This record gives sequence, structure tokens and C-alpha cells, in this order.
Amino acid sequence: MTRFDILLRRALMDANLEQYERVLRDAEAGEPDFSPRYLRERTRVLADPRGWARRRSGRRRPDWRMIAIAAALLLLSACGYAVVTGQFAQWFPTIRMDTKAPEASEEIVSRMGTVIGEPQTVDGATVTLNAAVWDGQELRLSLTADIPDLPEDFDLESLYDLECRLGLAEDQREAYLRKKIARIHADSHIDSTEEEREELVRADLEDPYEPFRTSFFRAARQEDGTLILQGMTALFDYVEDPELTLHIENLATYKVEEGDNDDTPRIHISQIDPDGTVTTDQELNEPFLKGPFDFTFTLDNKLSPISYAGDIDATYENIPLRVSKITVMAFQVCADVDLLALLDPTGEDPDKLHISLEQNLAMSLNGLWTKDGEYVECIGGTAFSVDENGNADGEMRGNPVHVIDPAAVIAVCIGGKRVELSELTRLDE
Repeated sequence: MTRFDILLRRALMDANLEQYERVLRDAEAGEPDFSPRYLRERTRVLADPRGWARRRSGRRRPDWRMIAIAAALLLLSACGYAVVTGQFAQWFPTIRMDTKAPEASEEIVSRMGTVIGEPQTVDGATVTLNAAVWDGQELRLSLTADIPDLPEDFDLESLYDLECRLGLAEDQREAYLRKKIARIHADSHIDSTEEEREELVRADLEDPYEPFRTSFFRAARQEDGTLILQGMTALFDYVEDPELTLHIENLATYKVEEGDNDDTPRIHISQIDPDGTVTTDQELNEPFLKGPFDFTFTLDNKLSPISYAGDIDATYENIPLRVSKITVMAFQVCADVDLLALLDPTGEDPDKLHISLEQNLAMSLNGLWTKDGEYVECIGGTAFSVDENGNADGEMRGNPVHVIDPAAVIAVCIGGKRVELSELTRLDE
């Protein structure tokens, strides 16, 4: 399978997921409604813990038992405290929380969350890296940007971010890239020698944008001159405690051409070459964050995926399938799929099976069941790659309508068939 085939497969699935993203965003619950008294007291503690303890003790000399209480509260603000306040839901408004049990969703997210809370100010604009959420395969970042004179008609749909980048610590990059390339070749059935893979590793080490050469940012929400930014990229748990540096520079919006339909997602073709040359197909507005801003942090928590191997026959859209592997993650469930019928990539052989684009996009992992009996609907898609003999394999993905605990999932629905995970072999990855 060529690199183009791999990217095409991923693009087909991403296109299907993007189709439903706005619907899922609109279904999100509102922010938690805490009492004004609670919020005032919380603000006082975090702003001045020593002063708070002194006032509570009623003494001129600090009561160190009260200081200890304040310190404990501060510690909670960096871990379980976020669960109590619903802080992760506020930092990550695009994460789909369970509207029926928001506290449970907050607790799940907090287990894969790293609280950072680092602000930086450049040219009057203050950017705060709030937190990171990592499920062992995908990294999400939350940033708050306080920007003077931020336009009210800010385009939330698409951002120019090619001069921003995420970097892995130099002493971790080589090990990460080696495992990344080996995994891609294994999953895509690419025959390669160790020497060939090492050559690819050496080439990627010369590229400062590897292993995160992806479009990264989106604007999640705007409120009174404050912008909530979300970053997202693939990050597999190939190294322990990854240390990352986020560089933000010349973050801008694209100019909207007259006659553009605001209801139609706009796709911009932009690229950055290894030498740093940037090309884009459309004119840009003046950057709203010129920067540069640089944040370095280490991921402390993750909620690792759980994978199961098996040999499952299913039929979907009248197409016979075999599922060999199912991976459950907090935000997504994936299944490795083989077709049990030949495909004719030329369309000239009537005896071979043909799959339309509509069929391809319709196929997905429909839902899942949890230990407590809840059925969670999933929205997704499937993409196949076809070899020269007409054999096809691919990946089926489903995004649950709210975040899930992988360990709580007991079954998944594929083509209307309930597949019990207990009947499969759990893999140690």
C-alpha cells in the first residue's frame, strides 16, 4: 500500500466524521451552574491561599493547619478539583460530555488530563495553555487567548496554522519515529526491511515538523474578546511521559471571498516545505496571534486504548465483512476489516463486488454497550484500500456521542450485530 492509499483511507473516514461534527457540537450540554458563593470562595482561595487561611483563622500569625488546607485545595485544582468544578468541560467545549451524567464524563476526561495553566503575553495578547487530554492515540490541547480588538465576526471554521507546530523532545523523537513507521508498515501490510525503515526514520529526523506534520488548531468558542482554541493531533504512546513543546506564531484566519456560503465548510489548500517555505491558496487576514509563544510541558496522564483480537463475520450494506481487531478508545472505536468478496478497482468485471462511495460512508461501527447496560450511539465511517487483485481491507471507525471509559465497554454493534468483547482475545499493547 502506498502512502497515498494510507492518506486517502484516512481522508475518507475524516470526511464522514466531519459531516456530523456540527450536529454533535449542537447537542452538547451547557456549562455547570455553580452557586455565586461557591465561585467567590473558590476564587479567593486560588488567588491568595495564605491570605485566605489567615482570614479564616482570625489570627495575625498564620495557622499552618489552615495553610495545609489551602494547599490541599490548590492541589485539587490540578487534579480531582477539576472534576468537582467541571473544569475540563469548560476547557474543552468540543469534547462531547454525557448530558445525562456530566460528572461521570468529567471524571473520565480528568483521568487522561494534564493540567498546565501556563500564561504567556506577547504584544498585549495573553495566551494560556490550560490543559492537555491524551487517550494514548490522540492529543487534545486547550488554550485561552485574550486578544485586544478581536473582531466580532471571527471565523471559527478554519484557521491558518502552518507556522505553528508541536515538537517532541529530541531525546524522544528517534524512538517515537521508529515505532511510528514500524506500526504504519505493519498495519498497512507494507513489506519493508529494517534498513528501509531506518532510512525513513533518518529522513524524518531531518524534518523539524515530524512526527506532527498535521493541521492543528481550530477555534472552539469566542466570548467578549476571549477565544477558546483547541489543538488536536495524533500522538501514540510510543514513549513514556512525552515532553512536548508547542510553538504558536502567525495564527490567522483566511479572508472570506465575496459570495461565499457560510453554511458550506471551506477547504483551504496550504502546505509548508521542509525548508520552511509556506504556500497557501487563499489570502490571509492579519494574524490575530503573531507570537511567538512557546510552551513546554510533559503529559502526566493518559487513558490507554484497549484492543481485542478475533475472527468475526458480519454483513453490512449487503457486503460480507470479517473483523479481526477492535480497539476501544475514549473518543473513538476502531475495527480492522477485510472484505470477504473481491473488488474490481477498474469497474470492468461484473462478477466482482462494487462498493459505491455512499455505501462506503454509510458503513461504520454503529454503537456500543457499557457495563451498566447503556447503549451509546456512534457515528463514523469505513474506508477500504484495494490491491491489484481486487482484495480489500480497511478500517471502520465510530465516534460515540459522548466520551466513554474504554474499560466499561462490553460490546459493540457492527452492521446490526452485537459483538461481545468478552468472547474476543484482549491484547496487551
